[in-house]
Amino acid sequence: MRRYIILGLMLLGSIFSYSSISISNMEKELSTIGISDENIENAKNILNTALKKHRIMLIELDQKELEINKLLIDDPEKNWFKINQLFDEVGQINANMKKNQLKTQIDVRKYISKEEYLKAKDLYMVNRGAVKKTTIDVEINKN
Repeated sequence: MRRYIILGLMLLGSIFSYSSISISNMEKELSTIGISDENIENAKNILNTALKKHRIMLIELDQKELEINKLLIDDPEKNWFKINQLFDEVGQINANMKKNQLKTQIDVRKYISKEEYLKAKDLYMVNRGAVKKTTIDVEINKN
């Protein structure tokens, strides 16, 4: 169970860092397809704020997991109620992370549409000589 939680968090973290890095690296391409510098800056600010929130939630999650492990080592039967409560809190933190991710995507789309992002990404890939699409890109473009 713990491995799945950690894997999910790493995946979510990589999504946030990829989004932030890709918009920062694609500023020239985003400008080329007609997105104003103000909209690019607004999107970057939203992503940076979301990344900070995400990091805080990851720290809270680590703290809860450490507390659970401590209680498991001490006496799991005696501490079962507290362990159960901490697992509920871990679930709430994970839910908040997903909500934060979705809210960020919604807020960024006010400034950069999905189509504009995909055009800029394709232009970025062409400029970098990496034209081949990955399986992930194909799946994203289906949606």
